[in-house]
Amino acid sequence: MRRIWSTLIVALGALTLAAVAMTAPSRGDELLKDARHFLEQSQKTYEGGAKSGSALNMAAVGHTSLGGRGFNADVWAHKDYAYVGRWGFADFATGNSRFCPSDGGVAVIDARDPSAPRQVATLANPPGTTAEDVVVYSARYGDAGARRRDIAVAGIQYCGGSRYDEAAVGGLMLWDVTNPASPVQLGFLDTGCCTRGVHEFEIEHRPDLGRTFAYATVPTSRFPDSTTESGYRDEDGDGDFRLIDITDPSNPRQVSDWGIQDIGGPFGPGQGCDPDPNYGHGAEPSEDGKRVFLGYWDSGFIALDLTDPAEPVFLGRTTYEADEDGDGHSSSYDDERSLLFTADEDFCKNSGPATERGYGYMRVYDFSDPASPTQIGEYRTPNSLGTGAQGSGDYVIHNPFLVGTDAYLSWYSDGVRVLDTSDPTAPREVAYFVPPAAQNPVKPSQRGVLSNTTQVWGVYVDESGLVYASDMNSGLWIVERTDD
Repeated sequence: MRRIWSTLIVALGALTLAAVAMTAPSRGDELLKDARHFLEQSQKTYEGGAKSGSALNMAAVGHTSLGGRGFNADVWAHKDYAYVGRWGFADFATGNSRFCPSDGGVAVIDARDPSAPRQVATLANPPGTTAEDVVVYSARYGDAGARRRDIAVAGIQYCGGSRYDEAAVGGLMLWDVTNPASPVQLGFLDTGCCTRGVHEFEIEHRPDLGRTFAYATVPTSRFPDSTTESGYRDEDGDGDFRLIDITDPSNPRQVSDWGIQDIGGPFGPGQGCDPDPNYGHGAEPSEDGKRVFLGYWDSGFIALDLTDPAEPVFLGRTTYEADEDGDGHSSSYDDERSLLFTADEDFCKNSGPATERGYGYMRVYDFSDPASPTQIGEYRTPNSLGTGAQGSGDYVIHNPFLVGTDAYLSWYSDGVRVLDTSDPTAPREVAYFVPPAAQNPVKPSQRGVLSNTTQVWGVYVDESGLVYASDMNSGLWIVERTDD
């Protein structure tokens, strides 16, 4: 097992903190929810203050700014190579796409020497699109040649303008990365009108079927004359969840779909400062691939039985109390304990007198009876509660990643948090790593999308225990645990 015990010395960057809000573009309702928030952030200016990194029981091993490209999204690692996605969206105020980067897709980083990671290739997505979410795996099924390949998969979303543009492209794209420095595109599944494409997804194998599937969310809209963002079937009648067979990566095909309408939804008017009961956001499969958990915003987390991939069956869902903000985003499932660790991406510190205060946080649900899941635990950072020295930033959880009973959480401006969940009713923080704040690398003439704060999007832990964290501004960090 490879462990590097060196410490990377990082310079502390100056950061501006006091915010002055400006008016957001009038067509912000076209944006997906997290993109809408960051667009609002881009309309602010900051003055004074400084923000350095911090750590507890973790140390930086290596770092790359990825050429200062910015807009860094999710991260994955496979066979000593890291893969970092990229996000963006159109600026509807002016009609151009200055928030839609055209100079990169998924960065492929050689991390065989984790103290000196270097980019060696890019998985290029179609023009006018982003590749936020990425998963890499070794093929198990198919002919002998297919089983020797490593496959990278990315969710493609359109960001060149309105989702109703005829030129809009979105879906799932696959590459052969057996030689990571020379990737070869294999296949693409277009998810059709009128969606932005695949927002989040995970990959799981089905040994019982000899197949490999992508479990994907494709947030849809009603039709062009609707102001409702999601939760309605698309032009082809498909819902927010798509099950895609990628056993043959050159020919991905959709097997089934599911939408909240299938169980009588949407439910209620939504709650908190970002009310929407109809937003299929994240998909987390069980280890055997026969079950999936969907983060469905204010409709909670929904469990589906996929024993028959062609016929998803609703099992149950979580619900929020009336005084909670909701915003169910993503999750990580513990198969042995039947526990679901969830992330509520609530950007609103104060949603009003009738809603609990603070940013979104992690919850633990007991799904041993999927028809009646029960919350048994939760965890909030001091900053997410509003009791820490916050300054500017987004002190909200984004994605959880479970390793045994340790939960690794990407928490935007609170960096990476590590929790011991051996007692799931009382998760205990045992380590954290917060990269130093970095200058938003987007050219000043284009006006930045992000405030100059720590913005950790994703976290991944490889088989050796190294932790990979993607920061939207500063790039890729490779970190190690220094505790027992």
